[in-house]
Amino acid sequence: MQPEKLENLEPDTERKILEAAGKVFMQKGRLGASMQDIADEAGINRTLLHYYFRNKEKLFDTIFTKLLSQVFPTMVEAFASDRPFMEKIRIFVETYADLLKENPYLPVFVFQEISLNPDRLAGIIKHVGVDPDLALKGLTKEMESLGVHGMDPRHIIANLLGMVLFPYIGRALFQKIAFQDDTEAYEKFLEDRKEQVPRFVNMALQGSGQGPGQSRKHP
Repeated sequence: MQPEKLENLEPDTERKILEAAGKVFMQKGRLGASMQDIADEAGINRTLLHYYFRNKEKLFDTIFTKLLSQVFPTMVEAFASDRPFMEKIRIFVETYADLLKENPYLPVFVFQEISLNPDRLAGIIKHVGVDPDLALKGLTKEMESLGVHGMDPRHIIANLLGMVLFPYIGRALFQKIAFQDDTEAYEKFLEDRKEQVPRFVNMALQGSGQGPGQSRKHP
């Protein structure tokens, strides 16, 4: 599964197509969307769309590969560096939150695909160079250096993803109920999450006597 090459795309046309495709895929799902829908949303004719992307599967792969290639290198570099553990968590949260803010359709888009074809997403993630086993081993080592032993590192990953993703996935409801549908207040809330999520992780570790600087003694 190789994404469509982008070298020969006109930047403005590329941007229009990818933004339009993201919106259409979010509204109709990959199966329900058509190339004509995407062309109409982008304001171009279908012939031009097919010139750049032969089919919607190639377009779908390109969108995800492009988005993931923007965010994963930063995360991988952070976790491979000598930075303190909590700084790595902060970089992870900030990078992921910025991606979601710039691409508000992404969470719904992802969840639709998880239910339809998880193997497809897994293939795209591996294509951008993510090694899950290496990442888990590195995270385990980090946690053990803080005195956290016997915890599956996938819990940390799942917790982080949930804390970052939910405010975007549940925005329509949460903003209306908890923020009286105040868009400006909710945007500030989302920005505050970049600081509050790492803070929460740090407090959780410290609360168990296992946080940074509070390694627990073992017999």
